[in-house]
This record gives sequence, C-alpha cells and structure tokens, in this order.
Amino acid sequence: MSGIVLGVIVAVCALIGALVAFDVAFVSLKKGGMRMEGRFGSYVSSRLIQINCFVILTLFCIFWMLPLVIGVLGSLTSQYSFTYAPGHLIPEDGFTFDNYLALFNQHELSGERIPVERWILNSFLVATVNTFLYLLIAGFAAYAFVFLRFKFRNVVFLIIIFTMVIPGIATMAPQLSNIANLGISKSLWALILPGLGGVGGLYLIRQFYLSIPVDLIESARIDGASDFRIFFKIVFPLAKTVFLVQGLFCFMGSWNDLFWPQIVIGTTNKELWTLPVGVAYLSSSKTANAMGLSLASAIFSAFPIFILYLFTQNKIIEGVAATGVKR
Repeated sequence: MSGIVLGVIVAVCALIGALVAFDVAFVSLKKGGMRMEGRFGSYVSSRLIQINCFVILTLFCIFWMLPLVIGVLGSLTSQYSFTYAPGHLIPEDGFTFDNYLALFNQHELSGERIPVERWILNSFLVATVNTFLYLLIAGFAAYAFVFLRFKFRNVVFLIIIFTMVIPGIATMAPQLSNIANLGISKSLWALILPGLGGVGGLYLIRQFYLSIPVDLIESARIDGASDFRIFFKIVFPLAKTVFLVQGLFCFMGSWNDLFWPQIVIGTTNKELWTLPVGVAYLSSSKTANAMGLSLASAIFSAFPIFILYLFTQNKIIEGVAATGVKR
C-alpha cells in the first residue's frame, strides 16, 4: 500500500511540474508576441485560468479521496490479508464482506450480543427529532425577527448571534446540570434538547426571509390571515430550499456527533448509544480483525450521510446561495 501511495504522490508531483512548465512556456510565447494557432490554441488562450483551476481541483480531489478509497478497500480486506500480507491495497485472497457481516454479530467477553441495530435506530431517532424540532423553532424565531415588530428586536438578535463566539465547551457544565435537573440524563432527550439552541440555522433562515417582500406578508394580514397561517401557507413554501439545506446540516451534525453522547450517556448503558459512540467502542475493542472491523464500522456509519449528500448537493448549493439575497 505504501508503494501505491508513493506512486500517486510522484504522479501528482509530476503533473504539477508539467502544469507549471506549460504555464511558463505559454506565458513566454505570449510575451514574445507569438500566438498559438488553431482551435486548440485559441481554446487554451481563452481558458488558461480555468484549466489551471481544473487541474488543481482535480489534484485536491485525489488527495481527499485517497484515504477514503484506502478505508473502503481496507474494510473489504480479510483478517488473513491484514495478518500475513499487510500493506497491499488489493488483498491477495480477494475482497470480502465478512467485516460488515461481523459488525452485526459482535459479542462481549461475557457472551452478550452488542446491539448495533439499536445504535442505528438511536442515531436515526435523535437526528430526525432534533432536525424537525430545530427547524420548527428556528423557523418561527426567524419569522419573528423579520416580520414582527417589537422593541429591541435588532438588539436581541445581535445578542443571540453573539453567542456563536462562545465555545461549546464553555456551556457544557451548565447543560449537564440542566439535564440532570430535568431528570433526562438516561434518555435520548439528553441528546436532542441541547441541540435546539443552535444559532447558525436561525441566522441562515433569517437571511432568506429578508428576501421575501414585506408587502406580501402585509397583504395576507389585511386579508385576515394569522401569523401561523402566513408562516405555513406563504413563508414556508417560499423557504423550502433553505429549510432543506438547514435540515441536512442539522441531520448530518446530529448523526455524526460523538463527543456529546459520550459525555452524557456514558459507557455503561449500551442500549442508549448512538452509532458514532458504538463505532468508537468497536474501534478500541480487541477483536479478531480489529482493523477491518474498525474500517467497516466507520464506512457504514458515514454511508447514509454520503448518500444523502450525493442526491441533495445541488439543493445545498442553491439554498446557501439564496441566503445571500437581501431585499
């Protein structure tokens, strides 16, 4: 495997050197008054910057994808290859799904089965409920800051936005105290409620609301529509894209969260663990094929987010771009 990685690095360096040499030669010819003839020459002359950007981004993608490819191939490698033929990107005995099958058939030293399916369900419940409640709260709050008139509206919003500079570690002790006082420290609500106070989504949704004409809202009020009716019949349909984007961000953040569930749930009650906590536990366990199991569990945990992003990436770009439009 090290030989393949070294070969990729050498190839990338050679490509960068060739690109630099091509740019230097092209600029020298242009300064000397020479013109590149033909369709290819005209194309290169007009799109030299785009070509350089394309090559650089391609190299960046290669560097970014290389660890992921190694991880995926490693998760399909058997214990025999890890033990007797390490370092090969393609195993001698071929690829196998044994590590993924073993992920759902793990047992403790006591013989108790590890509830991987329960971890997946917990992660899905926490991410889904947290996303729904957060979008509801942030959507209503952004509506109030944009379309309702009350004293110190902008001051209150600035104070709320200022909380973004406070590191999350600084509020961890108060949050743990509140969770203990509410008596939910041994339930999944301890993973859901603290995430409902995030400010980033509120800011993103508010920025989109600013592009909605106030006259549209005022006309609805004149016709006798309540604020709830205006929100669900006018504002929400117009802001579906930004709600989708923020929902994806919120879902991905909840699904991948590791630190907070480890602190709150602890290590005793495995039935309340989320999938990232379980993956961290399996990665540190002493199993027959710890490396293959660790890679398989990590790839399996990231797979739903990868699929989700793959089919919604255009909506994410569209939604983020739409939040920069102000009336």
